[in-house]
Amino acid sequence: MRSVALANQKGGVGKTTTAVHLAHGLAIAGRRVALLDLDPQGNATVALQEMAVDLESDGALALLRPVTDNLWLLPSPGAERAVDRFAGVDVTKLLQLARSLEEQGIDWLLVDCPPRMDQWGWAGLQLCGEVLVPVQPEFFAMHGLSQMLGTLETAQAQFPGKGLLLGVLVTLWDQREPVAKDVVADLRRNLGPKMLETVILRDSALVEAASYGKTVFEYRPYSKAALCYGELVREVVHGGSSLG
Repeated sequence: MRSVALANQKGGVGKTTTAVHLAHGLAIAGRRVALLDLDPQGNATVALQEMAVDLESDGALALLRPVTDNLWLLPSPGAERAVDRFAGVDVTKLLQLARSLEEQGIDWLLVDCPPRMDQWGWAGLQLCGEVLVPVQPEFFAMHGLSQMLGTLETAQAQFPGKGLLLGVLVTLWDQREPVAKDVVADLRRNLGPKMLETVILRDSALVEAASYGKTVFEYRPYSKAALCYGELVREVVHGGSSLG
C-alpha cells in the first residue's frame, strides 16, 4: 500500500482540492483508495459530501464512509461540529487503522493534513511514507514551501521511512500572470526533479464542483481542471506527465 500525505503549512494552496481529486482519480483508475480527513476543519469531508454509494463494508472499511466505487473516506468531525484546534489525535489508533486497511486490500492511503503542523499535521506525516506538497505560484506560498521542506527533514529524522518527498505540485496557476510564470520557472530551476511535471491550472469548475460536494471528475469531467488532475494521477502512478 502506498501512503501519501497532502501537506503544506500555508493554507489556500489547493491542498484539500488536490487530496480529493487525487483520491477520486486513483479510484477511477481502478485503485482501492482510503482518504483520511485529518483537518479539523473537515474541508475534504465537505468537498465529497454529495458523493456517496450504497455499499456495505466490513472490517476496518466499516469505519469509513463509501464515497464512490473504490473510494472510502474517514470523515473529519469538524465537518459537523467545531473542533478545538488543540484537540489531541490518537496516532496509535490511526496507525492500527492504516495497517488494517492494507490487510483489506487498500492500494492507496491518502491523508489530507491541516494547513499547520499541529498534532493532526504530525499524525499525517507519521502515517505516510510519502508527502505531496501543493504550492501556489506566488511569493508567500514560496516562503511556506521552504518551511514545509524543513519540516519534512525533521519528520524523516524522527520517523524513519516516513515523510519522504513525493514531489512539489504547482496549483492554481493562471498562465496569464507573468509573475506566476516566473515563480514556476524559479521553482523548477531550484528544485529540479523534486518538482512534478504536472501543473494544476486555475479553473472555476473546481470552485463550482466543491459547492456541489463533488469533484470535477463527476461535476465537469471535460474541464481543464479534470484534465490536469487526471495527469497528476498518471504521473504519481507511473512517473512523468504526458503534458510535460
